[in-house]
Amino acid sequence: MQSLNIGVIGYGGMGRGIVRRLLACDKRLRVTALYDPDPRSVEAGKAELGANLTVCRDYREMMRMPDVQWVMIASWNCFHCEQTIAAFDAGKHVFCQKPLALSVEECGAMRRAWKRSGRMFNIGLTLRYSPHYRRIRQLIAEGRIGQIVSMEFNETLEFNHGGFIMGDWRRLRKNAGTHLLEKCCHDIDLTNWMMASRARRVASFGGLDFFLPRNAHRVDEIAPRPDGRKAYSAMDGMVGLDPFRSDKDIVDNQIALIEYENGARTTFHTNCNAAIPERRMYILGTEGCIRADVLTGTIQLKRIGFDTQIEDRSTEAKGGHGDGDGILAAELAESMLNNTPPAVGLMEGLESAVTCFAIDDAMETGTVVAMDRYWANLEIV
Repeated sequence: MQSLNIGVIGYGGMGRGIVRRLLACDKRLRVTALYDPDPRSVEAGKAELGANLTVCRDYREMMRMPDVQWVMIASWNCFHCEQTIAAFDAGKHVFCQKPLALSVEECGAMRRAWKRSGRMFNIGLTLRYSPHYRRIRQLIAEGRIGQIVSMEFNETLEFNHGGFIMGDWRRLRKNAGTHLLEKCCHDIDLTNWMMASRARRVASFGGLDFFLPRNAHRVDEIAPRPDGRKAYSAMDGMVGLDPFRSDKDIVDNQIALIEYENGARTTFHTNCNAAIPERRMYILGTEGCIRADVLTGTIQLKRIGFDTQIEDRSTEAKGGHGDGDGILAAELAESMLNNTPPAVGLMEGLESAVTCFAIDDAMETGTVVAMDRYWANLEIV
């Protein structure tokens, strides 16, 4: 193969990051078509992607280009379904950023289009590629802590990250879905993976309690960063509204309870205003436990017993994505060039998204929600 042609839909921060890493993997990979409604992203694409780039008037124009073999979708979440289905119907393989879609119906339509097309689908659930989480999953699979009985995990966001979300396009459900779906579908996917089971029933509580006009005074009460950036506005974005006064309909804190079909149970906690951010897991099994935090890169394992010691099983991976971005790009390149099946595909994205839908339904209704009707609607047994 001399080259493989890629079309990119969405060249904002997320799209730009994965494309840059992908193209660095192999010179045979090249982006030949781009669609983005934002002129700033188009100009960035022109500057970075070469003279042979075709800038499309809309994404449908890209689907009509026979030489485009893969489509990479990094658009707003509300467009994932229609753009993915269009790519499948045009006979193209697809990489799509997380989350899969905004509703059970959209997830089902994407699954049917994928099965009908016979094409590959890779989803950007980056944490699945992190050596940190792959080590934890390996330890569980090796039986080092026995059978999982219960676990807790969290994603508490540094306050500037929370401010970024509350002033960005992600603040509106019509664009991105709920906060749990948009930001935390990574985390729900990870616990699905660790449990090796599907959710059976869920409960949840949450609300928008901090990023409100009455708390805007906090910006002036906190000393600015050394470079002069004010609190809650130190992350760059393409929208950049005041996070306290912006119109928004997502929560800034939420807890969830999940019971799995294998009987194990877990709790999840997210908050967008943390002084000490964490992405931590504490997994308790019949024979031991694992305590880990990807932000610090620590993984500790201890077997139950009077004379057992804490084992340090950390990898060198740490940070928000645990060094998963580069590995995702490398494995995506393998899929593109050698038809290697993706490690994380449509069904993993579907199960993560649908579990998020049920959790948010439980929060909205104040009830314990059984998952069987969701799986039945999707004809998943």
